[in-house]
Amino acid sequence: MEFLYMARPSNTVERRAQIARALLKVMARRGYDGASIAAVARAARVAQGLVHYHFKDKREILLLAIEELGERHEARLEGARRGAGPGAEAQLEAFLEAHLGGAGADPEALACWVIVGGEALREKQVGRAFEAVLGRVRERLRGLLEAGVAEGCWAVEDLDAAAAALLATLQGYFVLSMSSRGLIPAGSALPSARRMAQGLLAGPVRRRRGEA
Repeated sequence: MEFLYMARPSNTVERRAQIARALLKVMARRGYDGASIAAVARAARVAQGLVHYHFKDKREILLLAIEELGERHEARLEGARRGAGPGAEAQLEAFLEAHLGGAGADPEALACWVIVGGEALREKQVGRAFEAVLGRVRERLRGLLEAGVAEGCWAVEDLDAAAAALLATLQGYFVLSMSSRGLIPAGSALPSARRMAQGLLAGPVRRRRGEA
């Protein structure tokens, strides 16, 4: 009898992931600059030398941590997709609720996401990794909008622009929620994003004369 076994991740892969998750834990409390290698090692419960063995510097840990954040987010969106009803409208509602509804939110991941956005402005390599993760979210959203157009739910002239506009709305809420929470009236984020989406997807808007 022939047995098939799934290959287990190597110890190196597991250890690197463990250290990347530890960086996220420390970074959520102290910020990126405050997340020293020593603090990351303590959070990962490994010797500091082991961190240096697996990563050449803290930025390399951050790049893997960004992938970890992206995977967490993709899993959250996929769970929302499976739990939603059929049809693009129900799927869009689930997409918005997964981001702004609050249920099952991950405060650590959200804090880190905002911090990573700041680091993306300072480090080109971090910026590319950040953009790649956001790009996957945008493509998921674009596909959802495209399905809605095919179903006759919405009339969208430019799917790329519509997806980017909704993503920018969500990203803006994330930043405000971590930096200036008092500016967002309690319970307003999801209903407001929903109304903005409805207006954006309702159909073409007549431009004013001379407007680009």
